Amino acid sequence: MINLNGDFVWWFGVVEDIQDPEKLGRARVRISGYHSPDLAELPTVQLPWAHPVFPITTAVNRGKGLTIPGLLPGSHVFGFFLDGTDAQQPVMMGVIGGINSEQNDPSVGFMDPYDKANELYDGKPDTNLLALEPPGTAGDRPTSNKTPLEEVETALPDLTWNEPESSANPVYPFNKVYESVSGHIIEVDDSPNAERIQIYHNRGSFIEIHPDGTTVIKSTNEGYQITLADHNMFVAGTLNISALGNVNIKASNLTFKGKKANFELEEDFVVNCKNFQVKSTENIDMASSGAETKIGASNEVKIVNGGGAKIKLSGNTIDLNGP
Repeated sequence: MINLNGDFVWWFGVVEDIQDPEKLGRARVRISGYHSPDLAELPTVQLPWAHPVFPITTAVNRGKGLTIPGLLPGSHVFGFFLDGTDAQQPVMMGVIGGINSEQNDPSVGFMDPYDKANELYDGKPDTNLLALEPPGTAGDRPTSNKTPLEEVETALPDLTWNEPESSANPVYPFNKVYESVSGHIIEVDDSPNAERIQIYHNRGSFIEIHPDGTTVIKSTNEGYQITLADHNMFVAGTLNISALGNVNIKASNLTFKGKKANFELEEDFVVNCKNFQVKSTENIDMASSGAETKIGASNEVKIVNGGGAKIKLSGNTIDLNGP
């Protein structure tokens, strides 16, 4: 029974169970001063379910908005009792962080089962290390071990490019970090002169926007980009496309427009088509360093030269009546 006119009772406790059978985001909380720390005397399954209070920035209505809290067993929460001094209907209003300094005892309540899951946090606050320390100083952190690509070859023999290294240099409290249980990370970093945004997957794929606006999108597995309408791409500078495998392009019509086109091929150049036309406003030069240059047709081969110009044939041997 809700008692809004009775005594208002605050409480502080530790989450022990987040597997709410009603899937409402509730958690079983062992509350200081009300619940025994002795697990044999008061098992976790006998603790009351505490309801979460979401902020007014989310709807929590028919699936809309943020509907699942981010609590874990070991989270320290505070709230109040809806039923006042009866203390049977707890409501969680917030989470409080701390310093990870005490050794866990699994035989008692009020302890954190995740205490030794990551020893990097021993003696440190619950604040994510990426919000406190630059990459490379926070131990074996996933976003600290990104190996940038270097000396990527392009179609030009003397032109290579390098993947930009992360410019992360977080200054507390400007880097807002969210890290999921499995290690997915979102960073919105407002650190002075190091402002950036990063979305990181625990398999190493990420999107990072650097302080100067440079954007790096990297997939450690296959990548797909699908557009079900028109797709436009504009590059104000040079566009380099490098692939260790094949590059296949399929379309109804292909149009290439530019000032120059160069094909540097180590092997064959083959064109299979219906009609093949080459029109030049100036000269056409065709040369081969091989033994033969062939022009053939199943019916006729015509060489047409308009404007009254001459046709010249030169060579050591010219056979116009060959077999």
